[in-house]
Parts: sequence; structure tokens; C-alpha cells
Amino acid sequence: MKTFAYISLSFLLALSLLTGCETTRGITSSITGGSSTDENLLAQVPAEEQAEIQKAQFDLQVAEEKLNLTKLQTERTSLQKKYADYVEDAAAEYRKEAEVSLDLAKVEAIDRSGLGNKEDNINDIADLKSKKLKIEANRIKIEAKRDTTQRKIDDLTKQIEEQETKIMNLEATGVPEPETPDVVKKGEGPEETVSETKSEEPEAKEGKPAEQ
Repeated sequence: MKTFAYISLSFLLALSLLTGCETTRGITSSITGGSSTDENLLAQVPAEEQAEIQKAQFDLQVAEEKLNLTKLQTERTSLQKKYADYVEDAAAEYRKEAEVSLDLAKVEAIDRSGLGNKEDNINDIADLKSKKLKIEANRIKIEAKRDTTQRKIDDLTKQIEEQETKIMNLEATGVPEPETPDVVKKGEGPEETVSETKSEEPEAKEGKPAEQ
């Protein structure tokens, strides 16, 4: 008896889990998007009922363009942070280079004055010059990265301006209205009426009796 109850309970539990999964899939499907059946039904909606759909599509288009604008702005902000770091690093390298230049000037002045050990002076001068060249080379690389980053920022700024203009024009245009072509019946129109009037005038003149 206990075995039967256990089996029944397990079956009911599995059934409830299966039903819950199906319900979850149904809800998820309704949230994430319509099915092919929905598109088929949508195609049968009369044109006069499409106004709200067109407005929603327009709002979605504007939202997507604004999202693209935000991505560009975020990318530019990131590059601006890198640019600031390169500027600071270049300044730090320039200071290091200035310190080495000062030490080099001191040792060279001592050597020219005939002071200190000549051999030590030569070695110190060579070491300082080598150190200065390495710092200068590193600073040049940093400045190159800085300048390249600035060019990227300028390009992004141009893209952002174009995207802002695009959004502005899109919002100014508004939701496009459905086209309603004019139907002109054959045989109607002012041109034919005028031509008929002109064609009747000579007949009236010909029928007028001559004066005696």
C-alpha cells in the first residue's frame, strides 16, 4: 500500500513539473516574441487597424537608434579615460627624462672641470645618456598611443553628432502615414469639359443668320 502511494505521489509530482515547464515556455514565448502564426494573422489585419502597430514600430526604431547613440557615447567615454591615462603617463615619463637630464648635466660639468675620477665620470655619463634614451623612447610610444586615441575620439564624436541628427530628424518626421492613392474615374476631369465647350463654340457661330 505504501509502495502504491509512493508511486502515485511521484507520478503527480512529475506531472506537475511537466505542466509547469509547458506553462513557463508558453509565457516566455509570449514575452520574447510572436510565432509564425501571429505573423500570418497580422497580415490579415485591415489597413485602418494598422495605426497603433505603425506607431509601435516607429517607437521601436527610435529606441534602437537611441541605444546605438548610447553605445557610441559609452565607447567614447572609455577612450577619453584611456586618453587621460596616456597624457598622465607621458607627463610622468617627461619628468623622468628631465631628472636624468639634470643628473647628466651635473656629471658632465664635474668632468669638464677636471673633478672626480675620470673613468667613473665617463661611465656615469654613458649610463645616464642610455637611461635618458630609453625613457625618451618609452615616452614617444606613449605619446603615439595618446595621439591615436585622440583620433578615435574625434571619429566617434563625428559619428555621435551624425547619430544625434538622425534621431532628431526621425522624431521630427514622426510616424509615417499610410498612403491613400487617389482614384480618378475615366471620363471625368476639367480638361475634357473645357475641350467640349471649345468644340461647341464654332457650331454656334455657323448657325447664326447673316445680316442683310
